[in-house]
Amino acid sequence: MGEQLITLPRVIRIMSQESLDDTIKFRAGPLKEAANELDSVHLGGINISELAREGLTQMLRRAMTDDDKIAIYQRYSADDLSEDAARVLLGDEFDLLEEDIDAFREAAEDDTSDYLV
Repeated sequence: MGEQLITLPRVIRIMSQESLDDTIKFRAGPLKEAANELDSVHLGGINISELAREGLTQMLRRAMTDDDKIAIYQRYSADDLSEDAARVLLGDEFDLLEEDIDAFREAAEDDTSDYLV
């Protein structure tokens, strides 16, 4: 393995504890040093894994366009993506999309004959 893995005890390890293939790897360099330093000076330490998960989640969401969000929801709807992964990517918008789709379906099923002139 030519890559430097972050080896801190609470650092990004195995996402969802499934296998080593699920580990996110990157060159930590100054990030590792900064995390070690903050962990050592912060009363009670810090949860570096949680910070990494939250940070990655925020960056994934920030990187997505509206078209990406639609594609993600379509993949979820087609069972090509788990609900958990879709919720990570879409956040609160996941529920909003479901509400919009339900409202659209209801509107499409409404009897509009009363509105004809």
